Parts: sequence; C-alpha cells; structure tokens
Amino acid sequence: MEYTLETARRLAEDLRAIPPKDPAQRRLDKQGMVRELAGEIVALQERGYTIEEVAESLRGRGLDITTPTLKNYLQRAKGVGGNSRKARRPSGPSSAGAKAGQATHASSVPPVSEKVPHEPGQKPTALSGKAETPTGPAPEPALRSGKGAFLIKDKESY
Repeated sequence: MEYTLETARRLAEDLRAIPPKDPAQRRLDKQGMVRELAGEIVALQERGYTIEEVAESLRGRGLDITTPTLKNYLQRAKGVGGNSRKARRPSGPSSAGAKAGQATHASSVPPVSEKVPHEPGQKPTALSGKAETPTGPAPEPALRSGKGAFLIKDKESY
C-alpha cells in the first residue's frame, strides 16, 4: 500500500469521527486502581487499619498487590493534584567526608567564577581579599567527585 499525505489526512478525519469512550470502561493498571481508591484507603487508615491490613483486604477482593507496592502507589497518588510533593533535600554530611576534611556542604565551596587561576601543583584560592598562608604540612588531596572527577589535574582551564 502506498501512503500519501491525502491518505494520512483522510485517516486523521476518520479518527476524529470515532466517538469518545465511556470513561467508566477505561482500563486501569494497579497504580490507577490505587489512585482511584486512595481516598477510601486513607479513610481505612484513619479508622485504625495498617497499610498491611489494607493490602491484605485488597488482595482478598481481587486486587493482587503487595504491601510495599500499595504504599508506593499511595504515596504517588497523594502527590498528584497539587504541590504536595516535597522537593528532595540533600542528606546530611557523611561522617567519612567530615573526617577527611572534605567539604560536606555546597555553600562551603566558592563558585567557579570566584576562584583565582593557579599554577598546577598550587592550591587554588578564593577571591576574598585575604592572603592565605600555609601553616603546616599540605593536606591530603580530597578525592574528586561529580564533574571534577573527570577533569585533568594539570590542565589550567576548561
């Protein structure tokens, strides 16, 4: 069969002529089922039922779902329909990073634009108006992570 622009337009017209499907007959997956039942599930929890008991009740009524899956889908359903989703926050500083003297918070590292260019082998300094003087042996170089892990150490600029 040869496909032409005329054929595509005719097919598009035919598709627009198909009547809308009855919303009550729309197929749902498990997540869709939990989304539709979220209000009832929350009401059961407010009446004292645990998520495990709710999952067991749903399984007994034909919805084959595990407790962790129900909990996951219910959390997603609660997040839909508003700004109730919480932004992901970075976790606290790791004890390994703090012990090694590494920067553990993004604000403790000056932006790239504030760093003074330096020669390879020298410690970069921030533009603060103060001259930094070494007071002891050079600290161990911190392990690079993120974008910095892929930079070549002896290259002056990127």
